[in-house]
Amino acid sequence: MKALKVIIITIVSALALYGLTAILLGFLLSSMCGNTVYTESLSLDNMYKAVIFERSCGGASGHSTQISIIKADEQLCENCAGDVLVADGHPNDNKLNLVWLEPQDSDNQQLQIHVPADLTNETKETSWSSWFNSIDISYHVIDQYPLTCEQNPKAKACQFITNDQKLIEVLKQFKDFNDHKALAVAVSESGHIRYGYGFGYDTMLKAQRRALKECTKGTSPTHVKCELIR
Repeated sequence: MKALKVIIITIVSALALYGLTAILLGFLLSSMCGNTVYTESLSLDNMYKAVIFERSCGGASGHSTQISIIKADEQLCENCAGDVLVADGHPNDNKLNLVWLEPQDSDNQQLQIHVPADLTNETKETSWSSWFNSIDISYHVIDQYPLTCEQNPKAKACQFITNDQKLIEVLKQFKDFNDHKALAVAVSESGHIRYGYGFGYDTMLKAQRRALKECTKGTSPTHVKCELIR
């Protein structure tokens, strides 16, 4: 009987030690991470804000794009993970867009997140709640990216990479580039489509140069052949 008690105590102690070690390891790993705010968007009632930020934990983990909802007068904590969306890649590459909508089917506030078609998600919540308020979250897949780019008046260029062959037909509809807009497209042997979009310049030549630059950004120009769509 004593031997059985010793075995049970040993097992319980081992499990407790394992659990404590896992907690400490998780804390240490999370403390190595850092957050950099990319953009913030205030809710319509000015009580909350959605924050897109880049989270990096160093080493091979690389960068991730994350979204949290916090009170409007708060700052994103330095070490918190996103509680709405977690996706692979840097915010500069993912090009997410936040849009607050008027409540329709419920009294809850509505947050719509525009995401590219090839975004790789680890976490994708459809609702968020605090003690007194709830926010409904929906996702709109970007299928006409140049128009989405122009929703940001500060932007003058965009880049997008996808493996959706149908998107190239959508882009070809933008043939009439008035107001100095230009679109450059490249299709790789694996079927990935990369394009760059430039707009808002004082000459068409500058827009075309920026479109080509965006199309080849992040890769060797010798491996990517970008062509302007006129």
